[in-house]
Amino acid sequence: MIVTHGALGHIVLNVANLKKSENFYRSVLGLKVSARNKQTQMTFLSYGREHHDIALQALPRGAKHVRGEGMPKLHHFCIYVGSDAVIQKLYPLLRRRKIPIVSGPETLVVAGNRSISFLDPDGNQVEIYWPTGIDWPQPFGKPVDLNASAEEILANLT
Repeated sequence: MIVTHGALGHIVLNVANLKKSENFYRSVLGLKVSARNKQTQMTFLSYGREHHDIALQALPRGAKHVRGEGMPKLHHFCIYVGSDAVIQKLYPLLRRRKIPIVSGPETLVVAGNRSISFLDPDGNQVEIYWPTGIDWPQPFGKPVDLNASAEEILANLT
């Protein structure tokens, strides 16, 4: 195996409406535009450490996403955050904007991490993920009160 300690560098998404998708990623996920290429119809977005974390590529005229039949090409991508507070603040924003929530906020059974997943304007699933650092024995199935504070949730899990 040649690549043994890789890390995700960036993701490029084909989007139906470049302006709408750019607004979504800026206003919901806090990314900033690092560059635009009008010739290739791309927008590059970054959290500031890399030139771009996510790039948006406008679909060519007449091209359409395949929707509704079979499995999507991309299941989801994940963005790590530094605390559960980010997830807790994001949840009401998603609801207010009527952004489809796929799951969460929840503590993931397999890894014991907090996450929320939702769809972008093109139906791509975005996961926001906070690694709690707590190692839970598997399988883990303790109920979680999503109305509780992050501190109460973590206290009840250990």
